[in-house]
Amino acid sequence: LDQADQAEMQRTAQYALENSRVDETRTWRNPDSGNSGTITPKRTYNTERGQHCREYQQTVLIGGEERQAYGTACRQPDGAWKIVK
Repeated sequence: LDQADQAEMQRTAQYALENSRVDETRTWRNPDSGNSGTITPKRTYNTERGQHCREYQQTVLIGGEERQAYGTACRQPDGAWKIVK
């Protein structure tokens, strides 16, 4: 992924983690590279320390090849979401 792909993917991930319901998929696409992807929040919970976290499923389509990942992101004190796993 080039820098523009990564920026679009990150913007979409931040939006999805903050605003999307569980199983509501958000899509991004870079028309210049043709790369695209999705992010779908799967579970929302609070840690023992009270930190707000979400598990998510992500797909990325690069040159016609799809890759999938599953991870966890937690809201940071500044309001941004950070991948923790």
